[in-house]
Amino acid sequence: MITVLLLHGFNGPPPLFKWIKEEVEKLGYHLIMPILPIQDNVRYDAWKKEFESIRKDLGDELIVIAHSIGNSFIIKYQNEFNFDIILYIALAGFSDIFVTEGRDNLNKAVKDMIPSKEEINNFKNSIKNKHCIYSIDDHLIPLEILKKHVENIKGQEHILQGVGHMGNRSKLDKLPEIMKIIEEKKFI
Repeated sequence: MITVLLLHGFNGPPPLFKWIKEEVEKLGYHLIMPILPIQDNVRYDAWKKEFESIRKDLGDELIVIAHSIGNSFIIKYQNEFNFDIILYIALAGFSDIFVTEGRDNLNKAVKDMIPSKEEINNFKNSIKNKHCIYSIDDHLIPLEILKKHVENIKGQEHILQGVGHMGNRSKLDKLPEIMKIIEEKKFI
């Protein structure tokens, strides 16, 4: 059975996740959507501890859809525990450090979650189907960092406009590009 893992970012699940959940369930896929520590509590070790309870449920037909810092987490976590991912979809994903002025808690979390070059290379080489969806008007992550993630993991790039960071502030409630990628079933 195919399992879809939805990983939120720094501020928790964005409104978009409700729609993804509904669409994935229509396909009959098993959904896992953990609620991990947010904001001041975003640390790799804290997320890893929370994630332990669901690791056994990931299965061997796993689709990962990660938003923002959730992408950095899954790269590090997949390297540490070496499990298979048949399809990876990054939403506003990054794997390089950046600094946001006036956001010390975010900057600290980014620094803690950034994967090493070796972790990025292992992730890139272990997953065949990788897609990176991002917006050229992301208000949080610099465009060059978003583009670099695509390059770092050798993912297929999907550039959008007008959807910002795809988080709470953007109020994005659906993104058909995600389901189009899943429904292509190039991972089977």
